[in-house]
Amino acid sequence: MMLVEAIEQSFCKLQEPSLEQLKSALQSVNSIFHEVADHKTEPLNLAYGRNVIYSTKELEVIIIHIPASAATAIHNHGASIGAACLVQGHIVNSKFHLDTEGYPVVHSDDLIRTGDYFTAPKDQIHQLSNPFHESAVSIHVYSPPLTDVHRYLPYSEVLDYVI
Repeated sequence: MMLVEAIEQSFCKLQEPSLEQLKSALQSVNSIFHEVADHKTEPLNLAYGRNVIYSTKELEVIIIHIPASAATAIHNHGASIGAACLVQGHIVNSKFHLDTEGYPVVHSDDLIRTGDYFTAPKDQIHQLSNPFHESAVSIHVYSPPLTDVHRYLPYSEVLDYVI
């Protein structure tokens, strides 16, 4: 069975799914994760490749390709929740909280290995980075589809002018 067809069969009946339901639906298609790499895209306007392979009003499935020594921006997922599985390589999932001035401060780093599942609860602020020497490819599902994603700059990257 083809990856997109399997995803459609597993995800088409989900209505306002929970994190556990997203993860379970993703796990139900893991036997064909070997096809995920066929859907990866190279980075264009972002530091990573991003390919939406399935989308409904309830959810979307995205293949993320983070090349060696690259990272996503520090971001949230708007009103969405998500589940993912790393199918190739290793990444670091850095989670942040906001300081009193609204700048992100890292509070944990989790090493994600090939085959590991990870989730993004509502309101999580995080960054996926690949400090390793090989590309990383993962499959993500978000519900509802991503909108109003907010990017955060750490204080060290913000110019602070004093008058």
